Amino acid sequence: MAREVPPLVPGSRSLRALLPESYRQGGFADRLLLGFDDTLAPVIHALDCLDAYFGPRTAPGDFLDWMLAWTGTEPVAPVPEPGRRRALELGTRLQGRRGTRAGLELFVREVLGGHVELTESGGTYRSRWPEEYPTAAQRSWAEIRVTLPAAVTGADGDATATGFGEATADAVVRLVRDWVPADVDVRVSVTDGRLAAGQDVV
Repeated sequence: MAREVPPLVPGSRSLRALLPESYRQGGFADRLLLGFDDTLAPVIHALDCLDAYFGPRTAPGDFLDWMLAWTGTEPVAPVPEPGRRRALELGTRLQGRRGTRAGLELFVREVLGGHVELTESGGTYRSRWPEEYPTAAQRSWAEIRVTLPAAVTGADGDATATGFGEATADAVVRLVRDWVPADVDVRVSVTDGRLAAGQDVV
């Protein structure tokens, strides 16, 4: 993963301090090592802070998205950075509850910062023969209503200015569907928290 090299950090350690005293005489060593110091100081600084690059609360933004891709919980673009960091911090706890009501509620509350209302059929289906699929009346179903906060939908309430419209709502719908078992017929609606009750965006 390529990243921009950080600028030279003031007060960084110089290679000159590692030389024997006999090699520090005169200005040649200073001039020679100055070029190496300019190149290596940012690298040494990054290595000194390496643990912070992999911490959910301290990772740089590009590392954050990179590590989220490892976990399979990468949120949609409109999710603010605190939500993305929370998704990484929850990690295996989220994955362990994937496909469950508790997992979906945890994801919407902690990552999207929203509220979810879920109505489902419940129950299970079994068949006596392989590839005997349930009828429409027997299939499991769920209706999910997600209310998003201003941090995701935008603070000024203007759907055009904030980008909260079909594009954002569709992305959230796809994200929620990924957390529902594949055999469940699901209907997902996304609601802006500032809109009147029952007024869905999607």
